[in-house]
Amino acid sequence: MKKVLLYNHSGCGNRGCEAIVRSTAALLRDGGAERIWLSSGEPAYDAGLGLSDVDKVLSPVISPYSVRRLVNSVGFRLGMPREHEVARRYAPVIAAGRRCGVCLSVGGDTYCYNPQEHMRVINARLKRAGVPLVLWGASVDPELLTPAMIEDLSAYDLIVARESVSAQALREKGLRVLLWRDPAFSLPQVQLPLPEGWREGKTMGLNVSPLVLDRMGEREEGIRLFAAFIRHVLRTTDLTVALFSHVLWPHDDDRSVVRALKAAYAEDPRVICLPGEPGAREIKGTISRMRLLVTARTHASIAAYSTGVPTLVIGYSVKARGIARDLYGEEGGHLLESRTLTLPALEAAFDVLAERGEAERALLARRLPDYLKDAEGALRAVAELAKD
Repeated sequence: MKKVLLYNHSGCGNRGCEAIVRSTAALLRDGGAERIWLSSGEPAYDAGLGLSDVDKVLSPVISPYSVRRLVNSVGFRLGMPREHEVARRYAPVIAAGRRCGVCLSVGGDTYCYNPQEHMRVINARLKRAGVPLVLWGASVDPELLTPAMIEDLSAYDLIVARESVSAQALREKGLRVLLWRDPAFSLPQVQLPLPEGWREGKTMGLNVSPLVLDRMGEREEGIRLFAAFIRHVLRTTDLTVALFSHVLWPHDDDRSVVRALKAAYAEDPRVICLPGEPGAREIKGTISRMRLLVTARTHASIAAYSTGVPTLVIGYSVKARGIARDLYGEEGGHLLESRTLTLPALEAAFDVLAERGEAERALLARRLPDYLKDAEGALRAVAELAKD
């Protein structure tokens, strides 16, 4: 693999996306990749993060101020076919992909939602150029596997699914699928100084996302539910609650939830916030020192699972269900569905987790070695596809 393109990456403002890119690039480099390019929805931000195994960060789209964009806009108004207009807009990522031996689509959640027009067009152009395509670290909602979605997915020469629910559903549709855990399980951790108020061995983490609040219904009601949950933790345990963010995008910003929950306990020293905007490796390092974790973001749970921290996930997608099932053999006791979440259910699940915390650590210690098998099989399959 001389040159690899990682594309369909929204940006590292989502620390889960950052974790996938960092870990995937490191695995590819160890597997012999000579140059790794990253197409990013946040190119300037990502370039400033120091992604050590990424040689070049580029924008997938043409500049909104370029002559090419103006010509494209005029052409579309004069009747240019929609597919041509999309292809012209995404010309930078298509051109980059044509120069690579293999392209990995690293947006693992892309096919958990509706079909993505731009991905269909990008993939079609790259296929015409003879470039092998891999859907990497993916989850796919089985309920969305319509004929149109299957046609989109058929563009990939290989799909590497990160959990068995998606893998089984895709195989049943006749697609070539390899099952291998999420690459972020191999992300290294960086341990920062702990914030003021942290108590070693007596601090739990809490991450709540706007996505989960929206799925629960009224956002303010969701805030009140989690504020009441914090009250339950403070009343029934001696734990400190550390609030933290995992996604920093303006349209999906965990920090807004952190601020609202901290405001409810502004004077309580047992409710603290992780300072600054730590990256994926730094968040993982902090999570590794937690007693317990309750989280809405799947990649925060992956950071916890991979460092042996007992975790309860407030799930909203097939990836959370599938990972819990593969790691534990069942979802029960490890995951609550956000759409049907109630305060009594959350409190009860937390109480069980807190009671059996050490047993949970021991269970993870036993199961992780088999679950965290090396990446040789997945990397070999990618390398065999590569043109160069």
